[in-house]
Amino acid sequence: MAGFDAGQVATLLRQIGAHDELLANAYVYGSIASDGQDQRTISLLHKAGLLRPDDEPGEFRVTTDFKRMLNRLMRKQSSYRQLTDMGKVIEALDETVKDYQLAVQSKQTDDAEFYLDQLDDLLYETKDGLNTNLENMHYAIVSQFGFVSTLANKIRQNERYLNHAQELLTELQQIDPETCYEWINWPCVNDFARKITGFIYWFKETLSRLRFIIDSMRLSLFRLRRDEKQASQLRNMARFLRQHPEFEINENLFEDQDLPQPLKYAPVMQLRSYIDPRNSAIEPPLMALVQALRKQSDPAQAKSRESADVVITPIESMVYESDFFEEQTELLFEQAISQDKTVSAICFWQEAQENWSNKAQYIDPIPWIELVFSSYCKLTNEQQDALDIKMKGTKDIGTSHNYSYSDVQISLR
Repeated sequence: MAGFDAGQVATLLRQIGAHDELLANAYVYGSIASDGQDQRTISLLHKAGLLRPDDEPGEFRVTTDFKRMLNRLMRKQSSYRQLTDMGKVIEALDETVKDYQLAVQSKQTDDAEFYLDQLDDLLYETKDGLNTNLENMHYAIVSQFGFVSTLANKIRQNERYLNHAQELLTELQQIDPETCYEWINWPCVNDFARKITGFIYWFKETLSRLRFIIDSMRLSLFRLRRDEKQASQLRNMARFLRQHPEFEINENLFEDQDLPQPLKYAPVMQLRSYIDPRNSAIEPPLMALVQALRKQSDPAQAKSRESADVVITPIESMVYESDFFEEQTELLFEQAISQDKTVSAICFWQEAQENWSNKAQYIDPIPWIELVFSSYCKLTNEQQDALDIKMKGTKDIGTSHNYSYSDVQISLR
């Protein structure tokens, strides 16, 4: 087969043959425990892709590919499923969970163990595939897409990875992992419940990890586009300078007669727009400059607290000033309520003239009627609903809806 030589295949077959009993126990019994004697052997088989870690610490199972090959050779039903998206993964898991639940409830131990192993392989294959995908994307970001050299190819690869990550996140967000708790909503065994809860926890962590990768990709894409823009500007500037030789400095400029005399004998400028790392003489002052910039040159001085005297003035007593005629309108409304009869504002004004004159208070009839009406308008909605107001007046000649009111009557509704 292209891409592999006979030596690699022979090495893999020798590893399988040399550890046949260990691999057979892991395949038949579902898992094997790693003790001090077999730890090195199990580590070697794990690197070779023949064993993988189990849910329990220190236990290992055969990998999905190796188990699928043995199932096919042993003429056993294969648990291989073509997983194209996470929706199909959830459907496949749901079918396996239902089969396992029916097998347990009907007390079919062998079938229950088979479906539990099938569920474990399906969960591991899903986690391993998606984790590998995320690790590849994260490595591509960290290495700044080092497998390509030009900025244009780096940007194209970043955009491709970013589109893939966004589509993957959109697909995963359409799935609610909380609904997976319904799979363990029955008296199931702890091993089965642990696998389901572990899958839900992994799914939630994967979403947050994928969002972090997408944010990193966007930042990386922004930096790459900025670098490409700067590189394009430099290329355009270099092209412009090559096309316009008048901007080049002549080597014999010092012999030009029009050159000012001070510039002919001026020393060479030592200033540069960059630091020459090969010059070790500038290392001490550069380090001193960096350390000085890191320190706070002018520490904030503690300000002395200022003291001031607080002058407290005595509180002035305010005298309540009430409006006399406002109180009279309230008495008018109280009379209408207490006597439960219609009260006329003009009659009330005529009867109160003697009392008002003794108190040196006087108001004309028309302002009094307007004051009573305005006081009625200031009442709350509940108070207005409890009272009826009737305006008496004559229509002004030459107008359609203008009246000259001569009295206001208040009654309890």
